[in-house]
Amino acid sequence: MSMTRIATVARHAFLSIFLAGAAFFALGAELPVVPSEVYVGSDKAAETRGLLTTDDELPATWLRLSAPSQARVDAMDRASSGPKRRDIGFGREVATDAIEGGANSLQWLRAGSVRIAKLRVQSPGAKALRVGLTFTGSNTVAEVRVAGSFDESLTLGPARFGGLIANPDVFWTPITEGEVQVVEIAIPVDAVVPTIRVPRISHLVAGPSDRFAKRVSEIGASGSCEIDVACVGNPSQALLNASRAVVQMAFNTSNGGVGLCTGTILNDTDTTTQIPYLLSGNHCFDAETPTGPFNSASQMQQIANTLNSYFFFDAVSCNSRTIPPFVQRFGGAAFLYNNTAQDVLLLRLNDTLPSGAVLAGWDPNPITAGTNVTVLHHPQGDLKKFSTGTVSGTTILDAPVNASTGFWRVTYNQGSTEPGSSGAALFTFSGTDYLVRGGLWGGQAACGVNITSPDWYSRFDIAYPSLAPFLAKSAPLYNVTDLWWNPVESGQGMVLIQHPSANMVSIWYTYTGGNRPLWIIMAGGTWVNATTFTGDLFITSATTQAGIFDPAHTSNRKVGTGTFTFSSASTGSFTWTIDGVTVTKVFQRQDF
Repeated sequence: MSMTRIATVARHAFLSIFLAGAAFFALGAELPVVPSEVYVGSDKAAETRGLLTTDDELPATWLRLSAPSQARVDAMDRASSGPKRRDIGFGREVATDAIEGGANSLQWLRAGSVRIAKLRVQSPGAKALRVGLTFTGSNTVAEVRVAGSFDESLTLGPARFGGLIANPDVFWTPITEGEVQVVEIAIPVDAVVPTIRVPRISHLVAGPSDRFAKRVSEIGASGSCEIDVACVGNPSQALLNASRAVVQMAFNTSNGGVGLCTGTILNDTDTTTQIPYLLSGNHCFDAETPTGPFNSASQMQQIANTLNSYFFFDAVSCNSRTIPPFVQRFGGAAFLYNNTAQDVLLLRLNDTLPSGAVLAGWDPNPITAGTNVTVLHHPQGDLKKFSTGTVSGTTILDAPVNASTGFWRVTYNQGSTEPGSSGAALFTFSGTDYLVRGGLWGGQAACGVNITSPDWYSRFDIAYPSLAPFLAKSAPLYNVTDLWWNPVESGQGMVLIQHPSANMVSIWYTYTGGNRPLWIIMAGGTWVNATTFTGDLFITSATTQAGIFDPAHTSNRKVGTGTFTFSSASTGSFTWTIDGVTVTKVFQRQDF
């Protein structure tokens, strides 16, 4: 995989602790794994394989929703939550057992070492669709592939869900185009057949093939002053690198809809890693409550779980409306850090970066008034655009709440920004590279009469002390010895014990999908940075003879990997991958 790292201006000084872990294991039949990505457009050779069955081989079970009201659809034309976030979809609740014949009515076809079931979900009039699934009654891992009715030859997947560890959260399929999504589920042939339900779906009024325009008449709907990156004359390699770090973000919102923002993949100071940190605006995930109450860490993580990231959603040539060969990642992300007052959001993608992606550098120093800046963004969800302007100073805003640190005030001399541009990085040129200095909160700027109005950007220099533990390689920041848990999932949790020698033991007490208790251990690991520890997970077991422990009958099986990320001394998240299923949960110290 080819990857470019842009040099970073860094500073850091942190306390020294070290931490290592202790042992863990999981089971389940192995299913084949391919990258969770799809290329669309002209690059047919790069597409993933299609669905495993045809309808002739396995007729699909249908879930047909009635058409949404025209008033509900028309409301999306007016929807744009937050300063410059673009909303393109709404949630639809599905009645229990709405699948034709009920939740257990799926037909399963044996095909070699797997059983396959196929479900078609229809929401009339949708330009694109995603489906929420729940999976109960089995500990097996299911592989899911999906295709849309726009072009069923374009298949996304496989993605994995279910598995050994009980996970009550809804699994969201990737976004596909058209009013019907085909969902194909494969399980090992000898596995217990699960109960599949669809509690809700997301009905999108726009999709990639219409460049996320809400109506056909809006194709290329960003303002006439917006400039395709492909229209920049003789672009430097530095600009092209920065562009390949910028992604379109699509995610389920707190109110059940689907929102669009812009994000930027950030570098860190460890040249041996390729961690896909994603920087955007906090209001992208927290726009429904501009004055509070704000989302909890658990709610932010639930939104992060639904993230689809569109790489290289760029015009193939200047002013071209051809759909580009973009890459869609749909594995979600881990929520790492947010600040409502500063409008900062930091995530870590669960998927690996596609070939050709770039990790952008950053500079944590203040910007001097009069400095030229560049913005790469997706206004109205359109293909990536190029805007330039000047920083004239800082402004204290009435919103976000308690925004006392000020935001960079920017006016443009080329292009502008619009809904969908939210979170876009503010770049300055160092002479060799474009470096991130902030992210778009919002403003009055737009093509037309507001062409000279200002926008406001978060300040990377203000946020950096909180971001540095993730981005700057240094010793561990916190002593994490304690009991940790999630209060909404009482009855399970973990013990973290940090030793004077800077090692750590992690003992995780949880439950299988069949409600059986399970102990999982992490032993041996690495501090990736001051807040992130990762290592292998094991399950240990032993047998006794006549009540006497027999060391000859012990086992210690590796079942996956785990990553602890501490957002403060008392809060954090735990991401695990077991049997190919990746899940992230937030946790906190358990006080007595």
